[in-house]
Amino acid sequence: MKLIRADQDQFQFELSQSERLRLVHILKLYPLVPEAHHRLSKGRKIPNREENQQLLEDALKHQRQENRKALESMLNEPKRFVKCPAGYRVGFSRGEIEWLLQVLNDVRVGSWIALGSPEQQEEVIKELNEQNTPHFIAMELASYFECYFLNAVSGELKPFEEPALPVVLGKTIEFPNPGLADADGMVAAGGDLSVARLLAAYRQGIFPWTVEPITWWSPDPRGIIELDDFHVSESLSKVIRKKPFEVTFDKAFQQVMQGCATPGPKRRGTWITPEFIEAYTELYKKGHAHSVECWQDGKLVGGIYGVAIGGLFAGESMFHLVDNASKVALYHLIQHLQERRFMLFDIQMVTAATEPLGAKAISRSAYLKRLAIAVGRECSF
Repeated sequence: MKLIRADQDQFQFELSQSERLRLVHILKLYPLVPEAHHRLSKGRKIPNREENQQLLEDALKHQRQENRKALESMLNEPKRFVKCPAGYRVGFSRGEIEWLLQVLNDVRVGSWIALGSPEQQEEVIKELNEQNTPHFIAMELASYFECYFLNAVSGELKPFEEPALPVVLGKTIEFPNPGLADADGMVAAGGDLSVARLLAAYRQGIFPWTVEPITWWSPDPRGIIELDDFHVSESLSKVIRKKPFEVTFDKAFQQVMQGCATPGPKRRGTWITPEFIEAYTELYKKGHAHSVECWQDGKLVGGIYGVAIGGLFAGESMFHLVDNASKVALYHLIQHLQERRFMLFDIQMVTAATEPLGAKAISRSAYLKRLAIAVGRECSF
C-alpha cells in the first residue's frame, strides 16, 4: 500500500488487488463492538436509567445502520477504486478517512473483545488456536490500515513511503521462503486454495489457516509425531484390543472434515470453513488427501484427515463423538504410515491432546530439512 498524493483535504493511495480485497473485507466486518459494551456509567446517578439506556442503544443501533449503509455506498462507488498497473488507486477526503478510522477502530476493538480483551498482545500469540486466529488477524489488519490512514492524515507519512506488510500472493503459485515468516509464523496472505497452490505450500512447509483473508503459515517451532515414538497408553491399548470400532481408510473423507468442522463440547468454533472443505475435498479426489474413519453401529464416530506428498503426511484435524475414537483412528494412521514407509508426520502444533501421544516440537529449520527429504521419497498412501 502506498500513499501517492496528499494535500490539505484529498489523499490518494495505491493498493494491490489483494490489499484492496483485504481492506474491503475488514471494513465490511463493521460493526464488531458488542452493544453490551455501550453502557451508561453505574457510578453516576442518572435519572430514568433504563429509559435513557434504551435511548442510547436505539441511537447507537440507528447510527450503526446508517454507517453501514454509507460504507456500502462508498465501497460500491464505480469510480472509487480505479484500476492501474500496480493494482488499484483509491481516493478519500480527510473527512472520509476520519470516518473510516472510526469504522476500523470498531473492528479492531471488537476483535480484541472477541479475543477476551487481553492486556498484552503476547498473551494472544501464546494462545492462538483455530477458534481465535481469525479474530487476531482481523485485529492486526484493522490496526495496520488504521495506523496507515492515521499517519497519512497527520502528515507523518509522506507520499511513496511504504511500511512493511506481509507478502501478498499473486496469480502464480510461488511462495516466499518460509524462513522469512514473521514472529507469529505468517508467511503470506492472498492467493487461492487451488490444488496446485496447496500442494506447493505443503512442499515448502506452509499451510493455510484462514480464508477471509487467506493466510499462509509456517510456525516455529513445528509440531510433529515421530512415527516410531507414538505412545500407546495402557488404557488406549485395551481399547485397541477390544476393537470397538470398524476402521476404514478414504471411505468418508468429506464426512470426516465436516465432523472436524462441527463445534463440540471442547471446541466452540473451527477454522474449517466450507471453503476449506471444498478445497481439501478436491485434493482428496486428486489423490493427495486422505482420511481414516472409525465407525460404530454404522455411524461415523471419529476420524482424522490430512495431506500426503511423497513421504510426508500432514495431519490437519481429527474429531470424535465417542471416547477414544480419534485416538484409535490416529493409531491406525500411524501403523499405516509406517507400513508404507512414510518419513514425516506433521501436526503443525503440539496440543494438550497430542502431547501425551508422543507429539513434540522441533525448530522450523529442522522441520524444513526433514521435509525436503520426505517429499522426495516415493510413497503410496
